[in-house]
Amino acid sequence: METDVTRYFYKGGLNCAESTLRCLIEEGVIDLPPEAVRMMTGFGGGMQRGATCGAVIAAVAAIGWATGRTEPGQPREPSAAAAREFLRRFEETFGTLTCRELQAAYVKEHALKSEGMYRSCTVFVEKAVELVRDILRPSPDQ
Repeated sequence: METDVTRYFYKGGLNCAESTLRCLIEEGVIDLPPEAVRMMTGFGGGMQRGATCGAVIAAVAAIGWATGRTEPGQPREPSAAAAREFLRRFEETFGTLTCRELQAAYVKEHALKSEGMYRSCTVFVEKAVELVRDILRPSPDQ
């Protein structure tokens, strides 16, 4: 069975940030309308500059949506702790949060936007979705 990541990112034409948020919405990990995916469009490819990976940005945005605050007096630590945990685990897995460095490590000879990029970046999107799912839906024994 084809994963949502493959359907949206690898074959569907959505970028890494859009695909990450779309999968989290469709899996019911976060409660947002599908139209919210639009706000991720500019974040693909490390904000179009090879900076922070778009999948990472979308994952942190999803964590913020689920755990963040709306008023100045509300505590930010639950959301900040969840975001730090995500970032730690993603970086521990891949060695970096930076699109350019992820590309260098995992794509090597393939040009940006190549078949090779989509194959390797699918791994980053899948991991981002998995980590957010794990962080926001802790196991019953926790």
